[in-house]
Amino acid sequence: MGASIIGHKCDRYIWLTWRWALKPNFPGRLLRMFDTGSREESRLVAEIRAIGATVWETDPETGMQWRIKSFNGHFAGSLDGVAKGLPEGPKSAAVLEFKTHNNKSFNDLVKKRVKDSKPQHHAQMQIYMGLMEIDRALYAAVNKDTDDLYCEWVHFDADEFARLMARAERLIEATTPPWRISTDKDHFECKYCPFWNHCHGGQAAEANCRTCCHASPVHDAQWRCAVKSSLLAEHEQRAGCSDHLMIPDLVPYADPQDGGENWVAYRHRESGEHFVNGPESIREYGPHFTSRELHDTNGSLIPQVIKTKNEFSISVVSGGETFSTGDFLDSISTHPDDLQVRESTPAERNHRAAAKKAMKNLEVLKK
Repeated sequence: MGASIIGHKCDRYIWLTWRWALKPNFPGRLLRMFDTGSREESRLVAEIRAIGATVWETDPETGMQWRIKSFNGHFAGSLDGVAKGLPEGPKSAAVLEFKTHNNKSFNDLVKKRVKDSKPQHHAQMQIYMGLMEIDRALYAAVNKDTDDLYCEWVHFDADEFARLMARAERLIEATTPPWRISTDKDHFECKYCPFWNHCHGGQAAEANCRTCCHASPVHDAQWRCAVKSSLLAEHEQRAGCSDHLMIPDLVPYADPQDGGENWVAYRHRESGEHFVNGPESIREYGPHFTSRELHDTNGSLIPQVIKTKNEFSISVVSGGETFSTGDFLDSISTHPDDLQVRESTPAERNHRAAAKKAMKNLEVLKK
């Protein structure tokens, strides 16, 4: 969980970001803007050094970028630098925070100052100062349209630091997402949020370890899987596995009705139909959906998919292949060496043809 977002207005946004609920999808223009901000940092460092101050861009002890962390390493951030010898406080060290702004944002910053204009930036600096035990920060902002500079001293606020740290701890320990900041899909805070599709658009979260009931944060910024009884490397967390069981609150269009160690049964809020998520199929509660299927299929289409699965006994769709739960497959072993080659019956051929047709329909529904 990043110190750069702990000042965001919405608890749910912070939690969903940390849990990788949806991958960010940045257009090229935004990626270039991020790069512009990074390039501006070296220019500002050179200008601060030019007035006689000392700047440490990296931690002298490690040679790496300054990093702060807390709560078993699950809360962290990276500083732009630390300076000493600045004219207004030559004997005191200061955290450096550099930001770029467009003209409208820059003018608002100059008018209101950083705490009121950019509370998220202000909160970020409070965390850095508190965990670095430094009592001041220099906020340096660049107007990308005019190249104007704005600098402001920000002083440590112990009360705000304590409040922000308590918020981070609460969200890290939360096993379910907090409430949405608004139930109105057109609310100005929600309208342009990257999680709008999840909170208001009926899209279930992605299937990775951080959205799974079986994974939990542990020591040294690591995550542990209860099914595998082992720690998870980052690439494993991002990939997820076939044992994935979606955290129920991340299925926004259905209510959990029952569950077991490896399954959760849901009731669709609009249609009232039932379905099951998880690696274990419980037929008495309706058709089975993997977590990836729930993510790939919009919630409004789930009732149609349930109907298709019930009609054609389709269980799981993966990699373009259809695995049927028809009775004619029940006697076939899952191990290739044990498969007995036999001629299919007309009923089996008809069933497979119907299943393939149904899967074409599913692909159309997903699109």
